Amino acid sequence: MNSTDRELVLKRVGPVSLYKRILALEEEVQECRRLNQRLVDIIDVITEILVPAADRDDDRMREALARLERVVRPPVPEAGAE
Repeated sequence: MNSTDRELVLKRVGPVSLYKRILALEEEVQECRRLNQRLVDIIDVITEILVPAADRDDDRMREALARLERVVRPPVPEAGAE
């Protein structure tokens, strides 16, 4: 491979590798957003647990604990869904 061939390869590979990197970074940003939203949901439910616990409202506390369990547990994928 001569220098002209190398230059052509670098011109072709550069933008493609940058494009792939941008796609990977965009996927990582979306994953961070999903995790942040999940964290916000958990914090909201924990707050709902602490307030009734301080007020000694057992029914509200049980409801909030049930919501926390639903939020914390990851969803179970359906059989055959891909």
